[in-house]
Amino acid sequence: MEKTKGIDINAKVSLSKNIIMGLQHVLTMFPGTIAVPLILGNALQLDSTMITILIASNLFTSALAIFIQVIGVGKHIGSKLPIVLGSAFAPLAPMIAIGSEYNFPTIFGAVIGSGVLLFLSTFFLERLIKFFPPVVVGSFVTVIGITLAPTAFTDLAGGGAHIEGFGSIKNLILGMIVLLIIILLSYFGSELIKNLSILISIVAGTIISIPLGLLDLSSVGEAKLFELIVPFKLGFPEFRIGAIFIMTLFCFINMIQCFGAYAFHDEVTKYKTTDKQKIDGIRGQAFSQIISGGFNSFPSSMFNENIGIIKLSGIGARSTVITSGIILLGISLSPKLCALITCIPKPVIGGATLGLFGTITAAGISILSSVDFNDNANSIIVGTSIALGVGANFASEALEKLPSVLSMLFSNGLFVVAFSSVILNLIFNFRKYYPKK
Repeated sequence: MEKTKGIDINAKVSLSKNIIMGLQHVLTMFPGTIAVPLILGNALQLDSTMITILIASNLFTSALAIFIQVIGVGKHIGSKLPIVLGSAFAPLAPMIAIGSEYNFPTIFGAVIGSGVLLFLSTFFLERLIKFFPPVVVGSFVTVIGITLAPTAFTDLAGGGAHIEGFGSIKNLILGMIVLLIIILLSYFGSELIKNLSILISIVAGTIISIPLGLLDLSSVGEAKLFELIVPFKLGFPEFRIGAIFIMTLFCFINMIQCFGAYAFHDEVTKYKTTDKQKIDGIRGQAFSQIISGGFNSFPSSMFNENIGIIKLSGIGARSTVITSGIILLGISLSPKLCALITCIPKPVIGGATLGLFGTITAAGISILSSVDFNDNANSIIVGTSIALGVGANFASEALEKLPSVLSMLFSNGLFVVAFSSVILNLIFNFRKYYPKK
């Protein structure tokens, strides 16, 4: 790895600075990371005890993913760069679909199975990346935000029609206040405040919910203060080919998105990350995904927000990110702390995640901004793929008569947009990949 004048990732920093920076990294990645188990749990109508288990497991495996990425396992697993990992949003929709169609063991079997396939793919990754240019990835990321927005809006209104008080005025007002706080902080706040806008909005919304009678802390008192995270607590994984296939596709595109994190890291630290480091990092991410499935958790992704913290603070030592992993590990081992998170009222979660999914949609549009739309082929690829993805997601009942595996795949908007954009891109740009000799 070439080094120019910039941030020293191997710098020695004091214990106090490690703790302060580690805590800052945790606060920055926390909202996005806890959102995945909260949304999944609400979508599958789980009780607070089950969601608490998912949150604890997720924080635990996020810590392991950080250790694997920053410290490394041997010479070829982990980039050894100061990159924070947390829950990936790309596989969220298929996990909801798999959980609704089958059960939790099938979700974790798909996470493990796809992790194995991704790990194997890293040995010929350079050949695969070319099939996922911005026209494909941008379409996919845009539809992630669009298709997840209704889930957030349902939470904003109270969590679903089956819940008492759904759609009440106080739910709507609370959710909108949380969303408004995010908007105002993101526009008027300093860089630090912008990075913490979602977390601040959740805290503020939870406080506002108290006089509205929407905060129920009963589950916190019942939870244990300390409990070890054990593998297969929610059942031994079940491996179904269809579920593994759909999860692999979404996780692979999530993996491709992570290359953007390397580019951002290099820009901030002034290092030149080698191709070997990038592939080792992706391999580390796949390796941690296999472990995550065994501990009832989900795939991870590299968080650009935390690289932004390095840019803001000027401190990018690997030890600070390792410290953040240690802090996460400590939180995950306290069911009482995790139960406290599950008590956040649904309108608060809905308002916060609505803002979060909005930024995901904007990120997709930003990726598409680099696409040449003067080329009519690109317009066809993007327009057709997004239209098919959104249509399949919101009219999934039209595909119920297909065989079960095909129905699960093609009724998922994210699968459809990925499948369509990859195929159309190959059709229109075939000669770019296989030029005439």
